[in-house]
Amino acid sequence: MTQRNRPSSVPANPSKWSEKSQQSVAYGFTREYRDIAYRCWHCQADSVFTAQDQQHTFELRQASIDQRRILCTTCWLESNRIRSALHECEEQWAAAKPQLSVDKPFLSHWLGQLAALETYVPYKPDTAKKNMLSKLLANLSARASPATPAPPPSSPPAR
Repeated sequence: MTQRNRPSSVPANPSKWSEKSQQSVAYGFTREYRDIAYRCWHCQADSVFTAQDQQHTFELRQASIDQRRILCTTCWLESNRIRSALHECEEQWAAAKPQLSVDKPFLSHWLGQLAALETYVPYKPDTAKKNMLSKLLANLSARASPATPAPPPSSPPAR
């Protein structure tokens, strides 16, 4: 997937790395960034963490030098959209918990977004939040279901 007219390596300047990265073993021997091919964890597409992207990530954004890409650009953008939706759910929850705790569409949407994120990120599932939302939804369903009618009285046995 390399593009023409794009170098597959660029010089590295570890002095521009984050403070934590400058304390890593890589600080002493990294002289250049090279394209790194990988397979997207979500869609299995072949992708490349380009040397230019690495330079931007490690020197400008100062992300940890240990960071590796696992998602292609399309999947990464979708995972960020999901994270944004989750953030919005959490803000709404903080502002209106009593009302939202009985709002089935809101709770279902939030739970769905948590489940969707797990398909993009192979770590840190938010089990506690998923359990909370599942219990709230189960309680709402139990309240919505009519009570089970009592069985009709049985007639006394014939003698």
